This record gives sequence, structure tokens and C-alpha cells, in this order.
Amino acid sequence: MDTQQVVILAIGLVLVSALMFWPQWQARRRRQKQMAELREGAEVMTVGGIIGKLTYFDADENRARIEIAPDVEINVVPAAISRTLASDDE
Repeated sequence: MDTQQVVILAIGLVLVSALMFWPQWQARRRRQKQMAELREGAEVMTVGGIIGKLTYFDADENRARIEIAPDVEINVVPAAISRTLASDDE
């Protein structure tokens, strides 16, 4: 192999690696941003499809509480929160 082939191979490997890991990195960044923006009172949906209002959130303790009906709350880990739902007044 001459030098030109080695350089092309190295560039190819770098490009393939970047294309493989870039989407994962972007998804992780989006998820971290989403978790940082969680606030009590927000309407959220869990990965199981449960929709409710976030009444307690503590990332340090890894705990969250969601009100799914009046006076009915469930405890979840923050990783179980899939997304925040847009409210009508926004």
C-alpha cells in the first residue's frame, strides 16, 4: 500500500465513525436539554404512555412524581418521562 491509499483509508474510517456516532451524540444532547427544562406543573408523557402533570422533580435524587388524576400521583424515575406535551396556552 502506498501513502495515498493509507490516507484515503484513514479519511474513510474517520467519516464512517463520524456518521455512526453523530446521531447518537445529537440524541443524547437533545435528551439532556429536555431533562434540564423539566419543570413542576408541566404536562408530561411517560414511555409507557401515561399522561399527567409533573408535581415533583428532583434530578439529584432521581425521583419524579406525576399526577394522573385528581389526588392520584405515581412515582417514576425521570428517565421514564418521554416528553413534555405542549400546553394550549403557549
